[in-house]
Amino acid sequence: MVHYDYIFAGGGCAAYSMLFYLSKSKLKSKQILVIDPMGDDFPNKTWCYWAKSPLEIQPESETKFWNKLNLSKNGSKLTLPLGDLNYYHIEAGNFFKELKAYFSSIPSITFLEEKITNISPTSQNFEIETDSGESFTCDYLLDSRLEEGDFQNQKILKQQFVGWKIKTEQPFFDDSAVTLMDILPQDQKNFSFGYILPYDSKHALVEYTAYSEEAIPKENLKASLDSYLEKHLQNVDFSVYFEETGAIPMSTQYKTVQTHERWIPIGTRAGWSRPSTGYTFQFIQEHCQKLVNELELDLALSKKSIPSRHFFYDNILLNIAKKWPEQLENVFFDLFTVNSTENVLRFLQAKTSFWEEINLLRKVRFAPYLKSLWYYEKH
Repeated sequence: MVHYDYIFAGGGCAAYSMLFYLSKSKLKSKQILVIDPMGDDFPNKTWCYWAKSPLEIQPESETKFWNKLNLSKNGSKLTLPLGDLNYYHIEAGNFFKELKAYFSSIPSITFLEEKITNISPTSQNFEIETDSGESFTCDYLLDSRLEEGDFQNQKILKQQFVGWKIKTEQPFFDDSAVTLMDILPQDQKNFSFGYILPYDSKHALVEYTAYSEEAIPKENLKASLDSYLEKHLQNVDFSVYFEETGAIPMSTQYKTVQTHERWIPIGTRAGWSRPSTGYTFQFIQEHCQKLVNELELDLALSKKSIPSRHFFYDNILLNIAKKWPEQLENVFFDLFTVNSTENVLRFLQAKTSFWEEINLLRKVRFAPYLKSLWYYEKH
């Protein structure tokens, strides 16, 4: 039975990110096996993050970035400069292909296109069995697997979306700014908005996003996106050349319980998304670097992802989103109107100090926050 120092169960963004940082650390000579039934069938996804400069893991082929955001509602529009920050974008296919090529030059990393059928912890390590009948052992198991319906069927708020990359017949888009939220007329049930990532004047990723506990059928999401484009493009003809759909858990409670100190959940399985925003990519990078550092120094693995007070802030916003979704448009607009965009983004990234947060929140209208605090629940 072949033994590895680390086995990765699943090969998604978190696994590839962990591999990247391990390869740059003192642990780079450790023997690693990645078991993923998807192989090179990489997902169709788009990830975004904000930072002062591109992260080290940013694919070389991804060069487009933005320094302004738009926020719109009911005909009102804010154009928000990002200060020292930029808004970066990553195509998942480029991310995986470039990293896979890099990993192929590292002899200590092996990929296996199979499905794990059984995991047995022993007193010394883990025994892993695959659907081909092969067995392996490892000291650490890093598990990013998500079963179909893991969180989709749970009664938690989810950010559900469909996005199309489109090409218009004539120049239409202002490619100097990302439309972070074009907030749509709200009903009493779901908060929804359009999102536009313009690559140039004719090409853009346009998404329709809704917050909902119930699973929204894909066809309904597509119909809503089609309706949004019909109104937004004002009779400009377009063609669709790419589609992505997804759902992100918006919950401070969603994560897999770690049952063994060396069986480590990573990625969405570990709750590595910011519950109140759904932004995940940069949180994955920060968690991976922290985890690699702890493994490198043989430290106890920390279970706290961000300062606890930020989960409290998340629950305040999630409480509003769940109980009074029609109030979210004013909450978001107000937050960006009375504060610098750079400070708001740092706050949403959990990069602010307590006193910076006090200064930021003291400027907003208190009513929805006080109401949420009075009826406070964890979500």
